[in-house]
Parts: sequence; C-alpha cells; structure tokens
Amino acid sequence: MLVLSLLLIQQAHAQFRNFGKPKWTYRTQDKIFTTPALFRQSILTASMDGHLYSLQRTNGRLNWKFKTGAGIATHPLVTDSTVYFGSYDGHYYAVNAGNGKLQWKFQTGGERRVGSKGYLGMTPATMYMEDQYDLYLSSPATDSAHVFFGSSDSCIYAVNRKSGKQVWKYKTNGPVHGGVAYSNNMVVVGSWDTNVYALDAVSGKLIWKFKTGEDPKTHILEGIQSTPVVAGNTVYIGARDARLYALDLHSGQRKWEHSAGNAWVVGSVVVVDNHVYVGTSDSYLMLDINASTGEAHKQTKGGGYVFGAPAVYGNTLCYGDFTGRLILINTPNWQTTSLFDTPGRTEFGGQLLDSGNISFMKIAAGASPEKYSTAVAFMNQLYKLGPFAAAPVIAESTVYATSTDGNLYAIELK
Repeated sequence: MLVLSLLLIQQAHAQFRNFGKPKWTYRTQDKIFTTPALFRQSILTASMDGHLYSLQRTNGRLNWKFKTGAGIATHPLVTDSTVYFGSYDGHYYAVNAGNGKLQWKFQTGGERRVGSKGYLGMTPATMYMEDQYDLYLSSPATDSAHVFFGSSDSCIYAVNRKSGKQVWKYKTNGPVHGGVAYSNNMVVVGSWDTNVYALDAVSGKLIWKFKTGEDPKTHILEGIQSTPVVAGNTVYIGARDARLYALDLHSGQRKWEHSAGNAWVVGSVVVVDNHVYVGTSDSYLMLDINASTGEAHKQTKGGGYVFGAPAVYGNTLCYGDFTGRLILINTPNWQTTSLFDTPGRTEFGGQLLDSGNISFMKIAAGASPEKYSTAVAFMNQLYKLGPFAAAPVIAESTVYATSTDGNLYAIELK
C-alpha cells in the first residue's frame, strides 16, 4: 500500500509539474495597472510606458505595439476586432486589434490623477498632492453603435464606434475614473463625486443616480473607482466608503449594502449563481457574499490590498494582491493555494512584509504618516514587491496576470 501511495503521488506531481510556473513573461517599460484582453490567439496589455502591446498567447512574442503620448491606465476592451482604451495623454483610442493600426482617437478634457493641495489632510498643506491609490482611468463599454467611457474632466462620453465622433456627454461633479457598464440600453458608471449614474445609452439623459457615502472631514472614505457589474436586474458596485452596493438596475433603489469595515472596495465583483466575489483593500479580504441578501458566506484573508476582481476557472477563483502573490480559492470548500509569487516578492518580501502582510509601520520605518512624502515613499517601496493591481484572465489552463513590476505573466494551471 505504501508503494502504491508513493506511485500515485509521483503521478499526480508529474501531471501537474508545471503548475504555478511561468510559460513566459513579457516585460514592458513601466507599471501595468490594467487587466489584459484576449483576442483570438493573442493577448493585449496596456502599460504606463504609453504602449498597448499585442502578444502571442502561446509564447509571449510581440505581434505589434501601439504608442500613445502617455501612460495607459484603462483595461483594453476588444469588440468586433477593434480595441478601445484611454491614455493619460487625454485621448481615447480605437485601434485595429489584428494589426495595431489607429482607427480614430477622441480628445477628452484631459486626464489626471485625483489630487489637491494638502490632499486628505497631508502636509505640507500648500503642496499639490496626487492620490497614490488612484491608479486607473475609466475603462470603456460598448453597444452596437457606441463606445462609452468616463474622463477626469468629470464627463461621461458616448462616441460613435466607427467614426470616433461624439454622440453625447453627461457632466458629473467629479472625475470619472470608474469603468462603465452597459445593459438594457443603459450606461451605468460611478464618479468621484460619490454618485452612481444610470444614463440612457442613446440620449445620455439621466435615468437615476444613487449617492454613496461621503467623508467630509478627511475625504478618505469616499469616491468610486470600481466598475459596476450588472447581473440580471441588479447593479453591483463598490466604493471607497467601504461598502459594496446592490442596486436595482431600473430604479437605482438600494437592495442591500455590505460593509467592508474601513476598507475600500475598489475592484469589480464577479457574480456566479448566487455568489458575489469581491476583494477589499486594507482588510486584505476576498469575500463570498450572498447575492440576494448581502451577507458574507465566507472570506479569505491574504497579506495585502485586493484591487482586482478574481477570475473564475471552473470551481476555482484566481486573484492577485499587493504583496505580489497570485492566489487560488477552491470555492466548494474555500481552500486557498498560493499559485505564484513575483520575483519582487521573492527578493523583497522578507524586508518589506511582516509575516507575509503589508505593514505600513514596517515599510514607512517610523516616518510621519501625515507627510505626503511618506505616502509616496511607502508606495515606491510597495512597488518593489510587484503588486497585482488588476484582475487576471484565464484561457486554456493559463493565467495571464499583469503586475506593477511591468510584466505580463503567463502562468500554468496544470
């Protein structure tokens, strides 16, 4: 029996000998904050080096790259062989997904990170400061005729998919960095002004808006970065007010809200049957929430912020966190497995992490948390780990995951 058991273990190990190993790695020249997009046998990824890359999925070889005038912080969307995305150069682009040729570009009122003098009460009060966690621009959605996206200029735009000409725009009262959802001839998107907006996709007229929480004293727990997800007649959207909301698609009425304590809900949800899966920031959680009631079934605590949604592969969730680790959860029994650590986590984890967890006090090394320079230095140290800031995608037993170390990783699942 012992010999038979050893043989079975050896066979299982041989069957999954590549599990968690990179098939290939493609390095860009700056951080990647966005989820890659699949197109036929290629994968498209955007980088803060200002390029959109098309790579062969089998080996990571470059098909083509398209250059913009600044970093790209939107998830690329492929619809009918065209890829749509936005750049900090103040343009949204339509590019042929097969050959990388420009089809059109549309100029917004300008793209920037959220910020102000003395932002979030940090010092010195006279200095202009950017939000170090405002990592994304608004990712697009499409219908048969339009592409929809938000902008730092506080507007939501509808642009003709073929010509790139503006059809309508709707002005909110804050930067729109959350992605857009389209469903039932409606456009749904959140703004930094704390409101969720539902607009008529044809006219751009307001159907309803829903107000999330405000934090008038510090402004830390307010604003929306999450991309809404529509499932059936329900809109699921997270906010920096530390809540996940379920709203009626047609009326905007709240069905339920789930409190995440003092942790932002930045990433989008994934809805499977009656389960809503979503990550949190400072509590380092991946949650399994009842889609009908908003009550948490289960949770897993990792070591760092979870800003990206999980990818679903059968009964398995795959997600990354800010410690540079990809994690698998078997949903029937909620067992977790570490799939992959970035080289940065391997090299700097012992120095920067406290028992595998992000610790501000350890990384900041006693520097004043009120100073903006401390916040910047903290993030720069954190980036050494190669955090995963976006959702991975899974195809043909391979996880494709982007990291702020500038790499797109193709990781074996078998």
